[in-house]
Amino acid sequence: MKMKTVYFIISALTLIIPVCMSAQDHHTTSRRCLMAAQLAELAERDSAYNNSIDISVMDFPVADLLRGMAISNDLSIEMNIDREKTITCNVKSIPVKDILLMVCMEKSLDIGITGNIVSISDYTAPVKSPEIKFVLDSLESVLSFDFSGCRLDSVARRFNAVTGHNLLFPVSMSDRHVSGLGTSMKIGDAVLAIATINGLGVRQESITTWNIFEPDRKIPHRGFSSNRLQVDSSGMITAHLYNADIADIVPDVMDRLGKNYFIAENIGHNVNIDVESLALAPFLNVLFSGTDISWKETEGVYVLGKDESRRYLSNVSVYPMKYRTVETVPEIIPSVLKNGMEIRPFPDLNCLVISGDIKKVGQIEAFLKQIDKSVPLISIDVMIVDASTNSSQTVGLGLGVGTGQETTGGTVSPGIDFSLNAESISRILSSFNGMGAINLGQVSGLFYADLQMLEEAGKIVLRSTPRLSTLNGHKAVLKSGEVKYYKESQVNIIGTQNPLQSESYLWKNVEADFILDITPYVSLDSTITMTINLSQDEFTATDQDDKYAPPGIATRSFNSIIKVKNREMVLLGGIEKNIRNNSSRGLPFIARVPVLRAIFGKTNKQKTDSRLNIFIRPTIL
Repeated sequence: MKMKTVYFIISALTLIIPVCMSAQDHHTTSRRCLMAAQLAELAERDSAYNNSIDISVMDFPVADLLRGMAISNDLSIEMNIDREKTITCNVKSIPVKDILLMVCMEKSLDIGITGNIVSISDYTAPVKSPEIKFVLDSLESVLSFDFSGCRLDSVARRFNAVTGHNLLFPVSMSDRHVSGLGTSMKIGDAVLAIATINGLGVRQESITTWNIFEPDRKIPHRGFSSNRLQVDSSGMITAHLYNADIADIVPDVMDRLGKNYFIAENIGHNVNIDVESLALAPFLNVLFSGTDISWKETEGVYVLGKDESRRYLSNVSVYPMKYRTVETVPEIIPSVLKNGMEIRPFPDLNCLVISGDIKKVGQIEAFLKQIDKSVPLISIDVMIVDASTNSSQTVGLGLGVGTGQETTGGTVSPGIDFSLNAESISRILSSFNGMGAINLGQVSGLFYADLQMLEEAGKIVLRSTPRLSTLNGHKAVLKSGEVKYYKESQVNIIGTQNPLQSESYLWKNVEADFILDITPYVSLDSTITMTINLSQDEFTATDQDDKYAPPGIATRSFNSIIKVKNREMVLLGGIEKNIRNNSSRGLPFIARVPVLRAIFGKTNKQKTDSRLNIFIRPTIL
């Protein structure tokens, strides 16, 4: 029994698969046969299309390939095809007509033949008829439907096939295109919805038959007086209504404007409204404000109902952003608007896809319109001036006995740095004999004296003028720095009885960075508020005893918030560094005496001042 079942399934598949494949490839096969017949008939008139040629190309433009074939075989071929199409093939001794057929089928091209002239163009597949969906739940006796832009006679035929009911209409309306969308509706309600959405009239002839027709007149409005409700020639609505029923207001306004509308359910609700010269859309928004009534416009038909009627009033909207990017916009929308809604960014088109309740869709779009403004671009000119001033003064006399014969020599400019040997000193001292001044007598031949008097001063100014650009409310960052490396060593001992010692090295880096970040905010009066953060690192002197030791870093930083007008310049300063170094060396006690310290000692004075100034000028572009 099981074998028979398997055999039946296999037999059924062998019947179904060829049918499906035949249905799928029928159109392609028809095209191929038609073009082959046309080319064969052309080859009988012009033997050049029977010439055998060889082709071997890779990613070669199809237009250039066909042009080369036409020139080499003296053919008349006209082309109007996409220049981006390329082909890769390798054929030998193939007739021209077969190559044309192969290229046209593979690259979706179409052939037209006029006499001996062949016209080749891009193939456009025939447009399929729109799909018409009718699904009947026989247990609940409800109907769901979905179709758009379909012929009325096709919709009526499908409706009859699914429900067994009849839709009657005049022959003149057969080509009328209609649309409809509904879920779980009674058959009568579905027919009424389809007719109303498409601006048609409907009348039930029997339990299973409805007659659809073009309405020849509008329902008269409810008769609000012109001083209470008025619609001018431009379609602007003025209303002064008190304790009026929405169920009466809506039909009256729609009739005066000549609009098609469909009321899904009872929308009775008493309101007070007092407005002047409003268009229909904002008028409905004001009218339904504070109620549970929503509306939407579908193909010229205004559909109204309560918020619970989601099947009527749900909507999908694509909102394009003109000035902002969509990545962070969903986070900005208030949660009271996003509740129960689906909002997804679509970066390819810089738009938001919004789906959900029609009323909230309109509220979200109104909010997005308010925040979708042009964002100012700020160009920031920055001038960084780092000025350093230093001075040093060295004065002293050094006396001693050397280990070898000293020579007299040195410099006297730009500062005195002179060494005297014993002979030179003796001549100088001899000149002091009998003068009552300092007399040291004759000194040893190894005696020497060093005289130093030097004063240095310098000024260094470093300037850089970068330019930064950023959007309003976004941070601009300037960063520059210096990197130094130090060596880190590690000693490893391997083994216990006969341990071996190995040493490994790892070079690591230390960065000293200058970082300036500025966040500008533009006010309505073009005043710019800037949040400024500055941090400057500098390497300090390294250890002379260990040149591979990590360098030290000194850091200067400040944070500031300032407000300036457009194109005004502001100076940020105050980061100063002052270094004072006064040192002396000489004989105890004597080196403390102001005059004698210059003879019996050395004095060294150093002074270094540095100041960092930042000039900033923002410009709104």
